[in-house]
Amino acid sequence: MDIDNLKQISQQSYDIALQKANALKKAESDQIVVYENHIFKADVITICLVKTLAESQTSFFLLDTNYNPVEIKDGAGFLKALIEKNQSSLNAYHQLHQKFRNKRA
Repeated sequence: MDIDNLKQISQQSYDIALQKANALKKAESDQIVVYENHIFKADVITICLVKTLAESQTSFFLLDTNYNPVEIKDGAGFLKALIEKNQSSLNAYHQLHQKFRNKRA
């Protein structure tokens, strides 16, 4: 294997790693949910907390991403919105990830 071939393989590997990192950042930013003029992240921690609180209470307080307390009056509806946003962003990320796997093969 010559040096030019190694450089090309290395550059391709670097490009794929950079694209994967950018795709993950995009997936994280796509998990933003606006509810009652407050911003929340539809990550696993928020989803689990909301699910736990919604099982025992119809309304509860939660901190938004700016640490402001927000009363969630419809826990089930809020949970549904969080899960939909989470799964939508992860589905898009999964499709990009599959594309990167196919490039390596």
